[in-house]
Amino acid sequence: MTPRRIARYLLNRTSGMMSFDTAVIIAKQLLAAQGMGAGGDIATSGEFGVLKLVAASEPLLFDVGGHVGTYTQEFLKVFPRGRSLIFEPSASHLVHLRQNLAANPAVTIYPVGLSDKAAELPLYKDKDISGLASLSQRRLDYMNIKLEVVETVTVRTLDSVVEETGTTAIDLLKMDVEGHELAVLKGGNKTFERGIVKLVQFEFGGCNLDTHTTLQDFYYFFKTYNFAIGLVQPSGRIQILEKYDEFYEQYRTANFVAAPRHVLAGH
Repeated sequence: MTPRRIARYLLNRTSGMMSFDTAVIIAKQLLAAQGMGAGGDIATSGEFGVLKLVAASEPLLFDVGGHVGTYTQEFLKVFPRGRSLIFEPSASHLVHLRQNLAANPAVTIYPVGLSDKAAELPLYKDKDISGLASLSQRRLDYMNIKLEVVETVTVRTLDSVVEETGTTAIDLLKMDVEGHELAVLKGGNKTFERGIVKLVQFEFGGCNLDTHTTLQDFYYFFKTYNFAIGLVQPSGRIQILEKYDEFYEQYRTANFVAAPRHVLAGH
């Protein structure tokens, strides 16, 4: 039976007996098993599967939203001859980041964020060290969370950093900037035009509701540069999204990758 016929069969058998709440729970579990809603924890999200797509033996990582350095640490375990440029604008995060990685010669720490233009902007957090730090004051009252800790941070563009450093290849551009990933990409248009970025990993979820960005925005951005988009599954497998579908607008944290289609297909 085809997937569509299987789904129709199950619906016919269960729809009359299933409550709305039960249907929502099952739908969430099914989506999480595919990766939509499973993107919050690096250990269980399948993110390590993305590293198998990195072709270079001495790759360069741009870790945008580096927080306290956990992702870079894991990246360098897989690629001991790799290098990482970490971008983290929060002063309190930088204290821990430098303690963790400043002594590593393979790591360069930039005390700035990346966006679509150079600016001084407010960064909102719920506490000094926070995985929710965002350039948007998100509405999280329904989770009993308020982003009331505010600091002013500096942001610049990916294009300016690439020009300043003379970077000719970014083997992995990893972004975790709480809804501002699209702004980071737009600040790197020239970099993408030159083919410098080989592979992108980004989060998409509830943060994008607050920044009013959609997966469709990412789809058309990457289409401009002949990149395909893939959903990262908890197993580490990459599910290529062959074409855009409104159903993919699931605002539950998920990890996606973007690269030329043959790169994703070779996983």
